[in-house]
Amino acid sequence: MNQWLLVASVLAACIVPCACVGLFAGRLSALAAMEVASSLCTAALMLLSEAFRRQPFIDLAVVFAVMSVIGGVIFARMLEREL
Repeated sequence: MNQWLLVASVLAACIVPCACVGLFAGRLSALAAMEVASSLCTAALMLLSEAFRRQPFIDLAVVFAVMSVIGGVIFARMLEREL
């Protein structure tokens, strides 16, 4: 196990508290937790790409980062109507 896999596993473990907040907190807190979890997931995907020495896999992380920002904006827009 190299240092890239170690850090990726630590970041993956940090997603668990975000999931707990998303399940048990209010809507706005869940949205913030979703954004933090998507950032952690993007970083973990980049680290896994480096750990396995497969640079084309970095495209998955870049696409996920863009899609998570778009999804966050859409969810915020939907929550704005309810507030």
